[in-house]
Amino acid sequence: MQSEVPRRRSGFTLIELLVVIAIIALLMALLLPAVQKVREAANRMICGNNLSQIGLAFHVYHDDYHKLPTGGTTPWAGIWRATPTSAPNDPPNQGAGWAFQILRYVELDNLYKDTNDFRVQSTFLKLYTCPSRRSPLVLPISGRGNMDYAASTPGDAPFSWDQFWYGQIWTNPPNTYFGCVVRTGYPGVDRTVSLSTGSIPDGTSNTMMVGEKWLNPLNYLNGDWHDDAGWSDGWDPDTIRYTAFPPRRDSFKVDYGWEGYQFGAAHPAGLNVLFGDRSIRVIKYNIDPFIFNCLGHRKDGQVIDMDAL
Repeated sequence: MQSEVPRRRSGFTLIELLVVIAIIALLMALLLPAVQKVREAANRMICGNNLSQIGLAFHVYHDDYHKLPTGGTTPWAGIWRATPTSAPNDPPNQGAGWAFQILRYVELDNLYKDTNDFRVQSTFLKLYTCPSRRSPLVLPISGRGNMDYAASTPGDAPFSWDQFWYGQIWTNPPNTYFGCVVRTGYPGVDRTVSLSTGSIPDGTSNTMMVGEKWLNPLNYLNGDWHDDAGWSDGWDPDTIRYTAFPPRRDSFKVDYGWEGYQFGAAHPAGLNVLFGDRSIRVIKYNIDPFIFNCLGHRKDGQVIDMDAL
C-alpha cells in the first residue's frame, strides 16, 4: 500500500501577515490626509451655505420691514411678547436677537410662532451649526440650542474697549452702534439699519454682517460663558462678536480673557463671513486687525481692497 503524502497547509506566515498589516497602515496614513481634506472642504461648503441662507433671510426680512433684524437688548433677554400667548414683538421692541427674528425667513415659521418659549429656545438647528466643529445639540449648561455664528459689531479702533457694551450689560445704553446688526434701542429709540436709506455708506459689499465665532474645542459639547444662551439670546457674545479683536482659529489656548468676543472657526484656512450684499468670503486669521475692524463698521469711510483679503 502506497504511503500517504502529507499535505502542506496554505496560509500566511507571521512575517507575511505583519508585512501586509504594515502596507495597509502605510496606505491608510497616505489616504487619511486626503480624506480629511475632502471632508473639510465639504464641511466648509455646508458652513458657507448656512451663512448664505442667513443672508437671504436678512434680505427678505428687509423687504418686509424695510430694516434689518437687530441684535436684541441684553444677555438672556428672552422672547418679548405683548402677552404670553401673543405673537413675538417686531424690532425695535424685541429682546431676542437676529437669529430668532429671522426664523420665519428660514422656513421655521412654526417655531417662530410657538408660544412655548422653553420649547423654542431648547430647539437645536442645523442651520446655526458648522459641521467642521460639532453636530447640532442642546447645550447642557443651559438646555438651549447651540449657535456657531454671530453678527458683527465694531470698536472705535483695533483692541479698543468697550464699544461692545458701552459700559452697560444688563441695561441698554443710549450710544449708537455701527455694525449692520445693532443693539435694540432703549425705549422710544429705533436704531435699526436699512439697506436702502444710505445707513451703510461704506457699501454692503464692504461691510461684514455675520461670521463664525471663536470657540474652545474643549467646550464644544458643554458650552462656555460666551456659548451658553444659544441662538435665541439677545445682545451677547453668543450671537454677537466684536471686530475690534482679530479673528483666530478655534484653540484650547485662552490668552487674554476676551477670546469669547472674537470671531473664529474650526476651519484651517480661515473663517466664513457673510457680507451685507449676501456674498460669502473666507477671511484669513492673519488679517490686519485694522482692516478687520473696518469690515465690521458700516460708516467709517475706510476704503478696503476686498480682492486683497
